[in-house]
Amino acid sequence: MTKPRIALIAGTVLSLGLVAGCGGGDARAGADTTGSASPKASAGAAKSPAYSGDPIPGLSAKPAWSLARKAEAALWCAGHAARPADDQGQAGVCAVGDAFLLVEDLSPRVQEGEADPQTAHFVGHLYDAATGKERRTFTVECTYDPAESDAPSRDLHVQVGTWKDGSPAVLIRSCENSRASGLKKAAVKTVYTMYAPSGAELGSSAYADEQHADLPVVRGHVLLPGRAYDDRTLAPIGGGKNLVLPAKLAAAEPLGTGQGYVPEGDGVNEPLKMIDRGTGGALWTTTELTPPADVVAQGEKGEEADAELFPLRGDRAILAWSASGSNDAVLTTVDLRTGATLAVGPHTTLKEFDQTAVPVVSPDGTTAVVNFTEGAVAWDTRTGAELWRQQADDKDVQPLIATGSGLLYANLEHDQGVLAMKTKKLIGLLPQGTDAPEEFTTDGYTLIQTDGAWFAFAAEKA
Repeated sequence: MTKPRIALIAGTVLSLGLVAGCGGGDARAGADTTGSASPKASAGAAKSPAYSGDPIPGLSAKPAWSLARKAEAALWCAGHAARPADDQGQAGVCAVGDAFLLVEDLSPRVQEGEADPQTAHFVGHLYDAATGKERRTFTVECTYDPAESDAPSRDLHVQVGTWKDGSPAVLIRSCENSRASGLKKAAVKTVYTMYAPSGAELGSSAYADEQHADLPVVRGHVLLPGRAYDDRTLAPIGGGKNLVLPAKLAAAEPLGTGQGYVPEGDGVNEPLKMIDRGTGGALWTTTELTPPADVVAQGEKGEEADAELFPLRGDRAILAWSASGSNDAVLTTVDLRTGATLAVGPHTTLKEFDQTAVPVVSPDGTTAVVNFTEGAVAWDTRTGAELWRQQADDKDVQPLIATGSGLLYANLEHDQGVLAMKTKKLIGLLPQGTDAPEEFTTDGYTLIQTDGAWFAFAAEKA
C-alpha cells in the first residue's frame, strides 16, 4: 500500500441539526433545581419574533416556531459529549433526535482579582423540534474559586451525545461541590446524567474527585482517566460492565448501532481492521476481503488493494477500493460486523494527498453523494446503482448535508444551492450571505439564528 492518502473516518453519530453559529440536572419543566439534578421552572420564550430574512430554498416558507433572545442571556447550542474539554470548538450542537437543546449562561461576571468563591449557572432548554414546546429544563450550578481555576464552561455541562444503543441523548454534568469548613476538606462531586430526547432520564453516575469532572462520554460510557498509550476503561453511566479498549480506539466515535465498531488502521498505509467495541475483539481485516473485480484487474498480482472506510447508517459502511498506486476507486457497501460486500457501486477518483472529503449520506442511508476530487457522483447504497454524475460543463458540486425529504445542500463553486439528491435537479440557490444548514433533527427541522432570535424551519420535499 503506497498512496499517502489519509481517510477521514467520521462517526455515524447523532442526527444533529443547526444552521448558524451555536455556540444540572434531572429537570422537568415547572420544578425547581440547584446544582445536583433537580428541575427549574422553564424560562419560557418572549413574544415570538417574525422572520425577516430571505426565503431559503429547501426550507419551509415560514418558520414552524421561533424564540426571541432571552433578556438574561443569549441562547447557545450545547457542547459535544464525546469531545474532550479542549476540543469543543466554537459551534456547538443544537439538535438531539427530534428536539433542540439550547443553553443559557446565567453566570455572574467575575471581576479580575476576585478571591471569593463564585457560582457558575447554566440552564439547558430542550425544545420539541416541530412545535417549540419546552419538554424539559436542566439547571446546573457549580461553585468554584476564581483564584485557583477558570470558570466552568457551559459547553461541558450541557451537551449532546449518544446513549448505549447509539441513539441521541442529552448529557448533563451536575456539580455538588462543598467548601472547606473546620476539619472538613473541600469536596468535588460530578454527576453524569443522560436523558432521551423526550426528556426521560436514562441513567446517572457520580464521581467524587476533580479528575472525573470533565471526562468525555462515548455511547453512554464515561472515558475514565488514563495514560495516553495504555488501555482505557469506559464506565457505563447508570451501571453495567466496563469496556476496556486501547486508548486510541476508546476515544473514537463509534460506527454502527449498539456499542458499535471502530476501525484500526487507515486501509492505505496499513490494512484496516474492524474492532467490536463491546468485546474489544477484531472482526475482520481488509486483507481478508475480496476487492471488486475492476480493482483486482488494475493491481499487480499478489499486491494488496487499498480500502478507505466511510460511515453509512446502521451497521453498514462505505469502502472505497483502489489498486495500490491508483486513484481510480470503486465504491462499495459493506456490513460492519462481517465485512461482507452488500453492493458494488460506481467508480470515482480519489485525491492523491490528505483526503478530507467524505460522502454525504441521506438520513435513511440509501443514497450517498461524494466528490473526492474530480466531480460528484451519487449512487444507491443498497444496489450500487449510479444515480447521477457531475458533467464537464456543470459547476463543481461539493455536497454538504442531506435531508430526510430528499434534498442535498451543496457548494456550487461560488454559490451554495439545493439539489434533488436522486436526480441532481437544481431546486434553488441560497441568498447571498445565507449559509446552508449544518444539521437537521430526525424529524427534519433545522434552526436558523438571526439578530439574536432563533427560527425553526422544516425541510421541504424534493
